[in-house]
Amino acid sequence: MTTGENPDPGAPREEARRLLEAVPDERVSAALAALRQLAEVRPDTEPPRRRFRTVGVFDGESDLGRRAKEIARHELGGGSSKSA
Repeated sequence: MTTGENPDPGAPREEARRLLEAVPDERVSAALAALRQLAEVRPDTEPPRRRFRTVGVFDGESDLGRRAKEIARHELGGGSSKSA
């Protein structure tokens, strides 16, 4: 094939068939499950978007970050007060 030629559009499908034939019998069911999953997805439809609903109110100490480090340091056995 020379540069600029369009590859055969059927080549990937033929390769997939060849590879499927090479799958050992004990793994065919796993390959089939993967293919079924891929076949369900239509390129023209988007998967449904997840909706994350959160409501949060933070009412904590103003120096909570420093305090959290102190608590972790105390619980984990001391060490330097400086972070990396």
